[in-house]
Amino acid sequence: MLSWRRASGEGQPLGLGLVVPVVLTFVVAGCLSACDPVVTQAAGTPGPSTINTSAAPTNAASTTKPAPATTSTLPPLAVVRISPPDKARGVGPSTRVIVTYNRPLLPSTPFPSIAPAPSGQWSREGARQIVFTPSGYWRPGITYRVTLRRPGGARSVVKFTTRLPSVLVLQQYLAMLGYLPLRFTPNGDIPNRRAILQREPAAADTVPQVPAAGVFTWAYPRIPGSLWEEWHRAKPNVVTTGAIMQFEVAHGLAPDGMAGPLVWNALLTAVAKRQMDAHPYNYIIVSESLPETLYVWQDGKFVYHTLTNTGVPGAATPLGTSPVAYKQNPNLMKGCDVNGSCYSVWVAYASYFLPAIGDAIHAYSRPGYGYPQSNGCVEVPPSVGSTVYGYDPVGTLVTVTSWVGPDQHG
Repeated sequence: MLSWRRASGEGQPLGLGLVVPVVLTFVVAGCLSACDPVVTQAAGTPGPSTINTSAAPTNAASTTKPAPATTSTLPPLAVVRISPPDKARGVGPSTRVIVTYNRPLLPSTPFPSIAPAPSGQWSREGARQIVFTPSGYWRPGITYRVTLRRPGGARSVVKFTTRLPSVLVLQQYLAMLGYLPLRFTPNGDIPNRRAILQREPAAADTVPQVPAAGVFTWAYPRIPGSLWEEWHRAKPNVVTTGAIMQFEVAHGLAPDGMAGPLVWNALLTAVAKRQMDAHPYNYIIVSESLPETLYVWQDGKFVYHTLTNTGVPGAATPLGTSPVAYKQNPNLMKGCDVNGSCYSVWVAYASYFLPAIGDAIHAYSRPGYGYPQSNGCVEVPPSVGSTVYGYDPVGTLVTVTSWVGPDQHG
């Protein structure tokens, strides 16, 4: 009578009188990426190459040899795609990081790391993807490093750089903080800077980096035409440049008038902390109409004026509007006049608004004032030098024009 045989050789009668071979085989393979398990496959199923085969049946009467059981390992874990890709630039402020692998992940597969550390969390999506979702926004203009851990302890790094918000967003926040001579009023809100600012998030990484719907209005009455003409919504302009410079000075940054990553991160922090500009808005107008006069416009009205001198023919002070770039008191000036004579002289209270050509507002002693006498600078009497110096901090706009002011005659 035929009998069923165990691997140990013991038998037990079967009513069918058949011998059915059963073989239990276990194979231990090396770890792959956080110890990938060995997978045992039934014979004939597709998969990786065979590692070993079970023992043959012991019954010589059996005419059909059973197919051997096989074992295989998972392929090495590898990243097949990452978004944003390596060296990507202009990445959006709320973009998710998505890492796709070549095979299903194990529960023990470690998450990548990101530096600088952002707010947010990693999660698994499907069998082969892990995703980082920021809880707020990426810091603008910053390069982030995503470190991926690979089998055997090896690591690879993918970098991406976030984009800077638009000029319109910049103008909206500068207006809210009081650095522009305008207010920004979101739709449905009242035109009150402090009340509007209070509605913004209190954490820098949650302050929106996209434009809000709303309108700009001038913050003061009787805006000088020369200032009005320089303002352009959502476009770079000298009014915005001057405001950036004043913000940079207030926050300990070099006043270059460029809204780079340092400015943007400081600006978002200032919005979150409600750090409004505590200074008045000053604007300098230098009229070349005789008698030449320097005017100070502050928060909607002219508060000061004095006679002044501009450049002589051949060294005329250029017309136009520029921000004060830097100040120095005293200041050593060197140059040559239009007649060819050169000079080296100390002047007081110098505020450079055209540093590329050396033009500044400064005090200088002359027999009289009110007509062209300088080598291009705007000169004021020494007796009022400190007063004017206090009205034109870095970032203050200076307009040289032929406009006839309210205190000129003739």
